[in-house]
Amino acid sequence: MHRPVMPPPGHSPQRWKESWGRLIACLTIWICVSVSLRYGYFGDSRMVLGPSSSRLMKASSVFVDHVEVRDEDKKGVLLYGFYEKPELSFETNWSVADYMIVASYSRKGFSLWLNKGSKIRMRWEARTSILNQLQVVMIKGERKYETLLPKQTSSPDALNLSEPLNGKEAEYTIEEDNRYYLGLINTNPKNIITTLSVNVTSKMYELSKARNMCSTTQGSCRLKLLFPKTQYVVVTTPDNGDINGWNIEVAFVARAIIYVAILGAIVIIIFLILKYLGACDTDQSTNLVETATWQASEPSETEPIMPAKSVRLTYGTNEEDDEGSSCSSSEDLYDAKLCVICYDDQRNCFFVPCGHCATCYDCAQRIMEEDNKMCPICRRLIHKVRRLFTS
Repeated sequence: MHRPVMPPPGHSPQRWKESWGRLIACLTIWICVSVSLRYGYFGDSRMVLGPSSSRLMKASSVFVDHVEVRDEDKKGVLLYGFYEKPELSFETNWSVADYMIVASYSRKGFSLWLNKGSKIRMRWEARTSILNQLQVVMIKGERKYETLLPKQTSSPDALNLSEPLNGKEAEYTIEEDNRYYLGLINTNPKNIITTLSVNVTSKMYELSKARNMCSTTQGSCRLKLLFPKTQYVVVTTPDNGDINGWNIEVAFVARAIIYVAILGAIVIIIFLILKYLGACDTDQSTNLVETATWQASEPSETEPIMPAKSVRLTYGTNEEDDEGSSCSSSEDLYDAKLCVICYDDQRNCFFVPCGHCATCYDCAQRIMEEDNKMCPICRRLIHKVRRLFTS
């Protein structure tokens, strides 16, 4: 009778698959965490500021080594570093007036970063016949946008928004630090030429207690963060009246050794968890092997693996009967060790979770390839097939 060659226990394909699965899981988590740390909260960002603007940012020096500001236009953006949060106590005022051409059915304006407590006042002038076809709009937010309504100015020489005169005014009070877009909407089918005047009272942070600073007059600057204190960084712009093109790039350069340590710890913890789960799976398989071996030696009434040996009662002595009984018992015992499907190879495997040992490994694999995957003894669903190694 042909006996299939069993592979060594240490080189089973299942072990190789489990090892590769653990390695791929660790690599996947490593990549995901690396990308989230690189492009997540402490990542590069593009900001729109404006003249006399002051923006506060908070950076943990545990994860950030230094902050870098890039200003391609070299307008003189300044970067200040603080140990403690500075006060929003300084106030400055600036104005700008210019001609503006608003195309038909379009919008034109500019963006500013304003802190809480700032005020902005706009006045636009055009011919009386087309003045009512110009509408002012103010939008708050960098990611989630919200349209704000103007507050009617209380100055005695101000013009009412509803009067069809040569000029109109609108005033806004800033209630939250954020980016604000101010613009005019043209509802006329023709282009409109208007004169726009903007007056801004801007609240700025007090810079006298800054630990260090750098300027972007050369195009970019770096501000080193002292480990392990949490740092506050303030980006400010000069008062030059330019309301167009205040775009800068801020990069939080990571402290690589901290990221590597955290990622390494995460991967080690995940590897230990996977190893523990694999060990539990191996222990469970060992227990099933022992259970199947015990059932093969002492079958129970509910889950019989081998039929019980029948005892024949006779009266008197008869040599022929004894010989026939011995032969019958030997044949029954031999048949009980054969596969119940092919009756060719011996039973050398068992099913998980029922634990029945009824087939050879080849027939068990054919059962696993089927759709139902049912045990031929108890008709339970088979999850795995385990080999039995006997000496």
